[in-house]
Amino acid sequence: MGSVLASVLLAVLLLTGIKNEYARLLPVSSYGMQAAIQKKSVDHLFIGSSMFRQGLSIDVLEEELEGSVYILSYNGNQPAFMAMELDYMLKEGLEVGNLYVDLYPYTAAAAPWISDTKILLDTDLKFKVDAWELMSANNDTKFLDFYELFVTANNEQLLTYPIHNHLVSAQFRNGGNILTPGGQTKEHLDSLGMLGGRDGIQEAQIEGYEKLLKLAKDHGIKVHFIETPKYERMYGDSDYMELYEACVKKVRELAGEPVLVSGEYRGEMETDVKSPDIILAEELGFDFSDPACFQDLIHLSAEGRTLYTRLLCERLEELQ
Repeated sequence: MGSVLASVLLAVLLLTGIKNEYARLLPVSSYGMQAAIQKKSVDHLFIGSSMFRQGLSIDVLEEELEGSVYILSYNGNQPAFMAMELDYMLKEGLEVGNLYVDLYPYTAAAAPWISDTKILLDTDLKFKVDAWELMSANNDTKFLDFYELFVTANNEQLLTYPIHNHLVSAQFRNGGNILTPGGQTKEHLDSLGMLGGRDGIQEAQIEGYEKLLKLAKDHGIKVHFIETPKYERMYGDSDYMELYEACVKKVRELAGEPVLVSGEYRGEMETDVKSPDIILAEELGFDFSDPACFQDLIHLSAEGRTLYTRLLCERLEELQ
């Protein structure tokens, strides 16, 4: 009986090790890090959270920007992990011309944690160990968290891989979301609860921003930090605005740009010199009050992301 249990345990450990090291070698879809790596070179790489997945139109970017475009987005993707992802892809041989980083305060105010385990399908065992160490250093982790990360995460996707990969490929092109979610009514958006306060920008996330900038400098990559639009209620929310101002101020400091000076409302904010590296939605003339442009308080509809991405590309062209 003991030998049987030992054999089962050994088999589980072997399969777990194979999954964590080699699942990344499965045929890739049109989404995630491995699909980007296989391109060898990307002129315009966007790295972010669902803000980028729902807020950027791959159609408009490919139409307006010169060269190849790829959007790498994971739910809840945080600066600390964006830096790890960029580092991983560069080490795998990906060449990047321009890097666009998601500037979303709530991810910068969160303790490092992987909320979208699809990241794990794209990476090797070393990446996962480094991610676990970062999570453990900043959270009260338990064995169950370790077990979920290394043993159970993504097992369903692997067991149904051909179907899962086909479904993902049908939803994305070059990492960009090609589904067309509709907008909402003002009544619906006004009925939604706000996202609440946080304890400020986390040091581990600041270090993530620093690492992104260092990687870009070391590899000769031009960086832009980009904030996608939020519904107008967010810009009137004191909790959000406190984090927003702190996040932008910190990024400006790290980038060596003038520090943000703010008033009580977003429209009163100004800087001594506009930064070419930080593109805030307020600078682009987007209508934050149009409910048809939003799925919820923070995610754009298909109409909203098309309008916003055209404005963004116009600004990028001005900065060239």
